[in-house]
Amino acid sequence: MIRPLTLALGASLLAGCAERLDAPLSPTFGQAVASMDAQIVPATPGDAPPEGSAARGVAAIRRYEKGQPRPLEPASTSTQGGAYASAPQDAPK
Repeated sequence: MIRPLTLALGASLLAGCAERLDAPLSPTFGQAVASMDAQIVPATPGDAPPEGSAARGVAAIRRYEKGQPRPLEPASTSTQGGAYASAPQDAPK
């Protein structure tokens, strides 16, 4: 039983090698990266990282180390609403 299974597994593995290794590639091969300039956003001097307050960061770290972090503020990514944006708490789910 093991020998036919091994033979079938070997044959299926070799089936992936049916294409010649020196076969020519498709004429469109590599066109996705042919012009990298069109895909890269140029950095401008105004793209500096946002500035932060060192004192505020140190205070946040100290609150975290003491186990007293501030509660999270609710956030939303939608300004237009929708079916689930402002559903009442007693609404069926």
